[in-house]
Amino acid sequence: MSVGDLMHPHERWDPAAQVAILAESASRWYVAHLLLFVGMLVFVPGILALSEVVAKRRPAAGYAARVLLLASVGALSAVFVSEMLLGRFVSQGADRAAAVALFATFQSGAVLGALMPGLLAFFIGTALFVTPLASTRGPLRWPALCFALGATLILGEIILAEVLLSQIGNVLILVAGTAFASLLLRGRIE
Repeated sequence: MSVGDLMHPHERWDPAAQVAILAESASRWYVAHLLLFVGMLVFVPGILALSEVVAKRRPAAGYAARVLLLASVGALSAVFVSEMLLGRFVSQGADRAAAVALFATFQSGAVLGALMPGLLAFFIGTALFVTPLASTRGPLRWPALCFALGATLILGEIILAEVLLSQIGNVLILVAGTAFASLLLRGRIE
């Protein structure tokens, strides 16, 4: 996901402005979202492993985090695939007005509004899994805090349409995920 986000072009909430940016780098836009999509799918085993670690400490929080984070995989995947579609649509010479209409339709309450509960599930699930781990003094504390900061920056990017925030956020989540995986593989997490 980090690689996809690092190559991601700028974003704007205004459909016409976004399509203008996209038209200059449609293939890059497509590949960035393809990598984000694949990264989201690869993230699933980590969700399962970390939610199990949390469930051993706080069962309700761990199970709720698992359900919410897995639900968010569907919603985030839908966003990434929609953005991939827009990238391919533009790269194959689509009319700019049609591309703006497609992007505006995606941003509508009927589409983005339907995805919103799943998107929010990522942030709520993250809070539920991070809190029990960040509140310990052991080796899980710093990766949990790093993950929380990364998720917060991604939320900031969604609200402000500032790609730099999600780029930093995804790198922080990569660092946190690598640390969690290392601790799990070395048996340092009971």
